[in-house]
Amino acid sequence: MAWKRYESIHNGLGTLCEVYLNESEGLIKRYFIENARTVSGKPTRFSKEEIDIFFENEIYWLNQLESCWIPETVEINKGERYIIQKYYNSNLLDYKSKVYSLLPDIEEQIIEMYKFFKEKNVFKRNGSLSNLTYNKNQLIAFDFKWSTKRPKGLEKEIYSYENYLNKINPELTNKLKELI
Repeated sequence: MAWKRYESIHNGLGTLCEVYLNESEGLIKRYFIENARTVSGKPTRFSKEEIDIFFENEIYWLNQLESCWIPETVEINKGERYIIQKYYNSNLLDYKSKVYSLLPDIEEQIIEMYKFFKEKNVFKRNGSLSNLTYNKNQLIAFDFKWSTKRPKGLEKEIYSYENYLNKINPELTNKLKELI
């Protein structure tokens, strides 16, 4: 397989994982390791103990949330500390100016996704456009390392609505708060 290390063109992204893409196979591999060179191009700022907690949390939520709303998990390797998932498209931050042409019903899908998260008793806590993608006409969320069981993490969840998802439409903020 031809894996290529991924670095984002957007400043401020990536604090934990080293990420590789295999676009020809449609796969993404995220390493949860010490001294990882993150998608920002900088080394992770987290300790091994913190990274281990994030890795286990990611695995937990991938298992809990398996659905049309998240990428299909292909492999979890606890020994080498990586997760491979399907890679469908770049993140929505790369498509910010044309999200409505890609997903005309994106607002409705976000509401449905967050209803699903509520049913699963989770606050995602990082709904950034950089953690959303799409597969055909389906919105997909990824990166659940920050997720928590409700009601813990409410402040960061609301922050996510007000500072990330509002970039799609500011009216989404109140609609999502009503779901809390």
